[in-house]
This record gives sequence, C-alpha cells and structure tokens, in this order.
Amino acid sequence: MKKTLIALAALGAMASVAHAQSSVTLYGLVDVWAGQIKTNTATTAGTPTSFGQVTNLKQTKIDPAGFNGSRWGMRIREDLGGGMAAIANLESGFNADTGASAQGGLLFGRRANVGLTGGFGTVTLGRNSSPYDDVSIDNAMMLQSIFDPSQTNNGPTTAQAGGVLASAANAATFLGRNTSWIGFGTRFNNSVKYISPDFSGFSGSLMYAMGEDKTAAIGQSSSASAYLKYANGPLLVSGGYQSEGATRTATLKPALENALLSVAYDLGVAKIGAGFNRAKFKDVAAPAVLGGGEFKAQKEINLSVSVPVGAAVISAGVAQSKGDTLGKSSGVGVQATYALSKRTFLYTGFQSTKAYDKLAAAVAANGSGSVIGKTQTAAVGVQHRF
Repeated sequence: MKKTLIALAALGAMASVAHAQSSVTLYGLVDVWAGQIKTNTATTAGTPTSFGQVTNLKQTKIDPAGFNGSRWGMRIREDLGGGMAAIANLESGFNADTGASAQGGLLFGRRANVGLTGGFGTVTLGRNSSPYDDVSIDNAMMLQSIFDPSQTNNGPTTAQAGGVLASAANAATFLGRNTSWIGFGTRFNNSVKYISPDFSGFSGSLMYAMGEDKTAAIGQSSSASAYLKYANGPLLVSGGYQSEGATRTATLKPALENALLSVAYDLGVAKIGAGFNRAKFKDVAAPAVLGGGEFKAQKEINLSVSVPVGAAVISAGVAQSKGDTLGKSSGVGVQATYALSKRTFLYTGFQSTKAYDKLAAAVAANGSGSVIGKTQTAAVGVQHRF
C-alpha cells in the first residue's frame, strides 16, 4: 500500500511538471465605435468617379476597429529545456459590428505561425506580422486609431503595386483614402521571421516572405521586411524597411517600398513622437491619368503628442504625404481615451484629411493643387480586452 501511494505521488508530481512545461493562453479584444464619416470629393469628366467615394456624403455608422481590430487568439508554449521553448500563435480577426470574419474571411487571418524561442532570439514560420509593422506604431502617440491622420496600418495591399495602381480606373485610391500616409501590408503568408534578443537596448528583426508564385518564365513576388530598434529609458528610436512584392512579369518586378525612421520620447507629463517615411512604387509605370512614367517617391511625416490626465489620455497629431506623382495629402486629428479598468476603455475623437489633385483632367478643370478629396470622422467607442 505504501509503495502504491509513493508511485501515485510520483506520477502526480510528473504530471504537474509536464503541465508546468506546456501552456495555452486564450486572449482577445472587442472594439466598436459609433459616429459619422463625411466625404466631399470634387469630380470632373474623365477622372475616376468620386475616387471610390460618394460626393458630399454624411454616413452615420457603427463600425469596428476604432483603435484595434477585434480578435481572439491562442498562444501556445512548451518548454524544451536549456532555456529553449516551442511556440505557436493562432489569431483570428473579426468585425464586431457584424460578426463577420476579417482579413478576407481567413480563419486565422491575423496570425498563424509556429517556431522556437531561446537565448538566440525567436524564429517563427507561417503567417507573420512584418517587422516594419511591428515598429510602425513607435512614433504614433495616437496609436494608429481612426483619428490618427497617418493611420499607417490602413494602407494598400501588395496587389496595389502591380494591379490596382496600374489601372487608371482605380489610380486615385491614393487620393481618395481617408489617411495621409500611403500605408503598407501588415501580414505576410509563407514567411520566416526572426526577432533578436535585447542587446543593451538594441534589438532587431528580419522577415522574408516567399511569394510562391514562380513560373518557368517569371520569378516569385517575394517580400522582405526588417527593423532596428534602440530603447533606453524614455527614449525610443527605431528604423524600419519593407519591400512588398507584387505579381511580376517577364520584365517588371513591381514592389511597394517603405523606409521609416521613428523617434519617441517620454517626458513624464507628455509623450512626443515623430515619424519620417519614404514610400515608393518601384518598377511600376504610373497610369496615364497620373501622367504616366515612373512613380516618384512620397515623402511622409507624422508628428504627435499624448498627455495623461488621471485615467484619461488626450492625444493629437498632424501628418502629410507629398510627392510629384500622387500629389499631396495632409491631415489633423485629436482624440481622448478614458480607462474604466485595466481592460476596458472609452474613446472619442475627430480627424480631417485632405487630398490634393495630381490627375491631369481634374487639374485642368480645378487648378493645380486644388483640394479634390476631404474626409472627416467623428466618433465615440469602447474597447474591452480579455
């Protein structure tokens, strides 16, 4: 009897150790806002109709993702010994206003990867967020909300480099967008990603996405992304680069390139941030409606500040994107958040973004540099994390 009890105790201890070595964490957030979006767009004969928007429209809405996209996910970890662990992350996005899946209906559209982590850093394979996306928020004191005039996480997909922008009918998706900055792809399939350990405040990351569309005559539309970051007390400096490949031809290798420098500083009474970005469509001819020829680079800047006031945080920012091909867009925004608890907060804000025309037909009718698109958003919302 005594031996049996000892054996059972040993088995229980082993089970407890095994349980401690593996873990599955369920997490998520739900974010919804209510408000109004007002669009004013000047159109002329021969230009893309309304730049994808209806002229002089006020739309009252209940929409998702005022601050973050709603999601649920699982983080999985198994300790392997020697400081190394196997990890996996599955994350599904959804629109809380309708219950529909986000990211084009993908089951785990936000993230689906598996890898190893240890003293060497972290390596994951699968669908990963890009290193550029990881540091894109470093300068944004408005946290890339719908009130952030740059809102860099709401940009084009890789298809726009070789597909949408090559079409005159859709060329003005840039000039009609409700953000100032062009934007970038945030997640990549069939990718391998590495994140380094911290070295006295320095850290870095690399990612390569295969594309997997190679043919006998055409190479694959691979993408690459990287960041280098330095964090020391109140100072945060980071640089990011990303080249998003689009469908290639026998002679062209189209890509959207972004290069970002961010600086942020915590003064205690306030946080300030500045972002400087260069966006370029590489190896893509501009549509005739944009004058044809090679796309010129857009030079982009974002300045923002946030001030904590008790349980509230008040933030404001300005942003601009300017270039010879796509013209100029600029915006301003202000917002406030109020924490009800550690996991729930309310928010409200306002943003206004203007686009200035570079389309030949509209310039002839309205004059060079005229405002041809304006978007204003006013809303209140709530976010809960679990």
